[in-house]
Formats: sequence, structure tokens, C-alpha cells
Amino acid sequence: MRYRARVGGVLAGSALLPLVACAVGRWESRSGGRMAVAEALNRPVLLLGAAAALLVAAVCVRRRWDFVGRATAVVGSLGLLCALGGLGLRTMGQEPAEQTRLGSPGRADRVLVVIHHGLRGAETESLSWQIRLETGTGWSARSWHLLAMREQFPGEGAFESAAWTAPDRITVTTDTGSRVFTVAPDTGEPTLTGSVGTVRGS
Repeated sequence: MRYRARVGGVLAGSALLPLVACAVGRWESRSGGRMAVAEALNRPVLLLGAAAALLVAAVCVRRRWDFVGRATAVVGSLGLLCALGGLGLRTMGQEPAEQTRLGSPGRADRVLVVIHHGLRGAETESLSWQIRLETGTGWSARSWHLLAMREQFPGEGAFESAAWTAPDRITVTTDTGSRVFTVAPDTGEPTLTGSVGTVRGS
């Protein structure tokens, strides 16, 4: 009985590890976060599912079906089902994103990335563009958010291009305006330094 309690305690304690990893991954997925860490750990569905599975396993091993044990088993089971269901919903009907990568004319370690997201059979308003900047290499590489916008009809802010207009300058253009971002030479952080007309995005 004591052995089962110890194993159950280890499993319950281990459930904290996926939660911590998920928190770190979410933090590094912010603008300027480290790409390698975000790509490895920003997986909330899988990590929350793992935490829920460990909680259920801990209760089953200890076989303490009192109120706390039953509540933990129910919560853990629901968490596991929600995680698996969320994973299924994220993959149903989703087309691979189209990605264009443009290296800086002056720096090999700076890449402008344009991503076009869409779902099968979606209306124009449901499609979107994401523009970001990747700087650095290896574990020090960071991803910076420049702009995210819904695809619009012509004349209403339809995306046209995102390009390097200088070694340290990026211009995002729609049919109603443009935004200019200047990249810091030391940190690689992009800053909005100018705009013309109206560009719908965040």
C-alpha cells in the first residue's frame, strides 16, 4: 500500500512537468521569443493531455476512491478528452499553410516570413495572412510578430506584398496602404516606423 502511495505521488507530481513546459512554450511563442523552445513546447493540447493522463494514472495506482480521488479522476479524464478533442478539431479540414521566406539583402540571419492560412471551403473573410521576422540562428533564433490580417476583397485592404525595401527595412503593402518596419541592427527587433493609408491588421 505504501509503495502504491509513493508511485501515485510521483505520478501526480510528474503532472506538473507538462504544465510547466506548456507555460514556457506559450511564453516563448510571444513576439521576440526563442523559436526552438516555442516549436518544441508550445503544444498545449498534447501537454495538457499528458498532465491529465498522469493525474488519472496517479489516482488509479493509489486506489483511493474517496471524494478527492474521484474528483481528480473526473477532472483528469475530462481534461484528457478535451485535449484529444481539441487536437482533432485543429487538424480537421485544415490545409497546409503556404509559406514564403525572403532573406534580407544584407544579413543572412534575418528572414522575412509570409504565411497564408486557410480552411477548405472557407469564405474570403475566413482566410488570413501572418507576417513575421526571424532573426538569429540555432537556439538564439527569435521570431518577431509584424502583422496579422484577414484576407480582404480588392479595394478593402487586400494583401499585396511583404518585402525587404532595404537591408534593415520591411514594407507590408495592401491595396489601401502600407506599413514600414525598421529592424534594429543589434537586437533584430522590428519597430513600426511609418504607415501610409489604412492597413487592417494587428
